[in-house]
Amino acid sequence: MGVRCHLKGKRLVKYRKINTLEVNRDYRNYIKIMEAEEMDVNLLKAVSEAPGVSGFEYGIPEIIKKELRGFVNEVREDKFGNLYVQKGRGAKTIMIAAHTDEIGLLVKHVDDKGFIRFAKLGGVPDHILLGQRVWIHGMKKRVRGVIGCKAIHVMKDEERKQLVTYDKMFIDAGATKDQLARLGVKVGTPITIDRSLTELENDVIVGRAMDDRAGCYMLIEALKRAKPTNRVVGVFTVQEEVGLRGATISAFAVKPDIGIAIDTTIAGDHPEIAESEAPVKLGKGPTILVADGRRDSLAGGTIANPIVRGWMMELAEKAGIPYQLEVLEGGTTDATAMQIAHEGVPSGCISIPSRYVHSCSEVVSKKDLQNGIKFLVKIMESKPPF
Repeated sequence: MGVRCHLKGKRLVKYRKINTLEVNRDYRNYIKIMEAEEMDVNLLKAVSEAPGVSGFEYGIPEIIKKELRGFVNEVREDKFGNLYVQKGRGAKTIMIAAHTDEIGLLVKHVDDKGFIRFAKLGGVPDHILLGQRVWIHGMKKRVRGVIGCKAIHVMKDEERKQLVTYDKMFIDAGATKDQLARLGVKVGTPITIDRSLTELENDVIVGRAMDDRAGCYMLIEALKRAKPTNRVVGVFTVQEEVGLRGATISAFAVKPDIGIAIDTTIAGDHPEIAESEAPVKLGKGPTILVADGRRDSLAGGTIANPIVRGWMMELAEKAGIPYQLEVLEGGTTDATAMQIAHEGVPSGCISIPSRYVHSCSEVVSKKDLQNGIKFLVKIMESKPPF
């Protein structure tokens, strides 16, 4: 689907108030469905495969709004693209954020033969790109392509020993420059990796953009199930992968008493990584963040508020929800932006363990997702610690 088809999703949307009877009726129907099927894999597949690189998240909001119709009190979008969903009333406001954007590519140049050079959006590792099939989201048509470089047969010995960097790669769509132009492919056109969601053995799932469509999925499901005792504002943020921009804006708009980010984190339970480097494991429950940030100092990240962290740990333990504590070196989440809004917002983070983060084939556990949803519902229905 081309970008033009999604532009309506960028307009400011007024609050939509939902009749209480409609909410209760849809909630009862939903609970009956969930008793028969614990996890909606089709929904996870839809949000995982929807196009939405940073700054071009047009494929996501309509899915979320459709899923939550009849379950929440208010829905709106801001001028930046963040989607706000409110449920419940009360003296305190809990903001829960999951980012909708994914890492990806952007057309930088189209040469006379139709080969495309690209820029990277977010932390895209060069080594995962070569040979990937892609979707080029032209204004008039979505175009398939493949990332290539010169064949290994004609590389010099020194070249063969080196990693092929993205500036030595290009996209071949099988089209001429004029054909691409007629399809609406030009400088600035977003590009996503062509990867579908697949179920592996032992309730494990692999898919594109689990970071952070897994978080979006959990927030959608939790908002359907929860009966909040306070004002809960779920924010589906944009442009997290390029600087936490959506969370920075939305935290100022919501003015929460507590902020909680939902994201994915590095699971190190596979070969070629020491347990001390990444002790988090798949299937052992979502993580509760202690601190994250730069590898050398944890600067530029989040030091989770100890009261919020303790509150979340207590809720999980009382509900019998398994969790893992985490100190993450080398990355951060929307909680970093939320915690410094206004006079400061006590913030924390819940993450889902994921193997091969930012690889476009990220592996998560159904069990962790289900426990993550239960955890979020518990948070929404509990008295905040402040």
